[in-house]
Amino acid sequence: MVWRKLFGGTTESDSGKPETVDESRRAIPSHLAQAIERRSGEGDRQSPGDPVQRKLAALRRQRQAILFDIEQGELADTPDNPWTSRITLLGEAMQTVTDDLAIASRVALGPFHPVPATQIAIEAIDEGDVATVAFTVGSERFVYADDPDWAERGHQIARTELVRQSGSVDTLIPSDTPTDLRAALGEHYSDSLFVFATNLRDRSLDGEPLPESPTLTDLARPCPVCGGWMDWRGTCQTCARRNAEAMALKREEVRLLDERAREAEDRARIVEGLSLARTRLRNVEADLARLGETVE
Repeated sequence: MVWRKLFGGTTESDSGKPETVDESRRAIPSHLAQAIERRSGEGDRQSPGDPVQRKLAALRRQRQAILFDIEQGELADTPDNPWTSRITLLGEAMQTVTDDLAIASRVALGPFHPVPATQIAIEAIDEGDVATVAFTVGSERFVYADDPDWAERGHQIARTELVRQSGSVDTLIPSDTPTDLRAALGEHYSDSLFVFATNLRDRSLDGEPLPESPTLTDLARPCPVCGGWMDWRGTCQTCARRNAEAMALKREEVRLLDERAREAEDRARIVEGLSLARTRLRNVEADLARLGETVE
């Protein structure tokens, strides 16, 4: 193998004897040759390492930055400025959110129709790897089971959501239920039966006693706030949705308030810094003048 010295003028041949390399044969790329030529031409006028030139360049950059600060300060100090305009728009948006929050916080009557006190017979609760809960409401049998794709993390099995395997909620809807409430009651039954089955599973796994003599009425009690249906655990979905919407609007109201305060603070800070920026500009221009720079 032939090894070539990168920074020498000789190489070794296959025989091991040094050979002289003709330096004129070392080709310089064209773009490097042009750069070298330009630098050589400018060397007589100024040196890239000249401290005076470096100082001038730094002062020029500093002056441009200060001029921008002054421009922003003068703009912020005018009556019609972008900060005030944004503050006004944010105030209007806040008022809209406040109005929406007032509407969302109003308690509207929830859907309700009484249901019979049909007994719920708890049949079996299997606590195996895939837990199963079975119970009968009247003559309709419901079976709920864990999702088979459960996961074990460490030594604790992660409980998954139960899935209804059998049972129809339509059979539980009273015949005298108004037509416009049948779909809503069916949806409520689906949610409340799921909550009931999950509670049975969790009680069994935690070694807690099962509920005594539960009835269908326990799954659809009237809400004391809006009068709508509550599930087995006493949660009213109508109130829950209203509260969730109100909380989202409150978060938006706080966000807009913070943003408006930031805009006001930014404007005040920029205006307050205007006098200092003008002083800094005079000092920088004086330094430039001492170095022979003419400032227009």
